[in-house]
Amino acid sequence: MEENGLNTFRAPARDCDAEFTVKRSRFIGSARICLSADEAAEMIKKFPLLYPKSHQHCWAYRIGTSAPLEHSSDAGEPAGSAGRPILGAIKRHELTNTLIVVTRYFGGIKLGVRGLIDAYKKAAELAIETAGAAEKEFNNTLLLRCGYDYSKTLTTALHKWGFTESRVNVEYGADVTARLEVPLSKRAEIEAPLSEMAGRGFLTEVAWGDAPLVRDKW
Repeated sequence: MEENGLNTFRAPARDCDAEFTVKRSRFIGSARICLSADEAAEMIKKFPLLYPKSHQHCWAYRIGTSAPLEHSSDAGEPAGSAGRPILGAIKRHELTNTLIVVTRYFGGIKLGVRGLIDAYKKAAELAIETAGAAEKEFNNTLLLRCGYDYSKTLTTALHKWGFTESRVNVEYGADVTARLEVPLSKRAEIEAPLSEMAGRGFLTEVAWGDAPLVRDKW
């Protein structure tokens, strides 16, 4: 999870698979958001299960914003013919926290190194273009709890910070519970005021989630 103003990034708008055929070889480009090398590795492991009749699952990822981690694999194709073109597509679109896997079904006609480079590049580009690109940002979950006497105080404060009714899930039981997702860029703005409200007895619970969530930028 990035800090110091690097909480936003550009990534595929959605998970997407797109394919095309050249000289009877079928290429399937898959775009995914991933936040760590470990997460990327787990995703990559799934592709032989999704496409068990293919022996080529070439990939590249770019993770992080301050100093992106970049890796790629030709997965048995000639050196430099698959992973680098895929990574090049990710970088051309200025994406990060992004994994692209290209699966190939061999059609019986060899494409040559130049043909493979062009095909893997096209498959990656097609996956990105089909998914679309969007500005994303990290969020934390936040749970707030208060008594009914202070529910109006809480609602007013949340509205002031930009959390309208559509962004807050409120439950009424023995007390009032509000659940919301807070962009990390806004957390610093509201954390101290919430602590003050808790200290004054307006809030009985302030609980932040640890795991970052990826959401479209506000």
